[in-house]
Amino acid sequence: MKIRPPIQVVVIVALIVVAVLVGLLIKHLNGPRIVAEAVAPDGTEMCIVQRCNWSGEPFTTSFYYRKPGGPWGWFYFDHQDWYWGTGGVDLDPNQGVARIYRNGAVVVTFDWEKEEYTLLRLNRVQTGAQTWLPLGESPF
Repeated sequence: MKIRPPIQVVVIVALIVVAVLVGLLIKHLNGPRIVAEAVAPDGTEMCIVQRCNWSGEPFTTSFYYRKPGGPWGWFYFDHQDWYWGTGGVDLDPNQGVARIYRNGAVVVTFDWEKEEYTLLRLNRVQTGAQTWLPLGESPF
């Protein structure tokens, strides 16, 4: 003979599970999220950061970097972006270049010695940060 819990218990457990999942989703989306990061051999830090816009333009995605002891520099990636499920960075120390991947495809290259950012989908090359965060301020 099977013993079944009362329907109220099943409903309460289901509501708790849904509440926890919604809470985790909001926590995951609320605030900046690093989707790819690396540190070059010279200590240059770089990362792709995504923020939920909570609007019809789902996410703003940015590239940040900083030299040791310096401020964070910012480069544009997309202000109407979709969620990055996977991201990665491959460093080539011989060329001094980072390749940033999204879902297995290279989307950005960054020459950390020249501070040259190439946004491949727009074929846009920018040398030097587009803006700088105040020294000590973090993008995440």
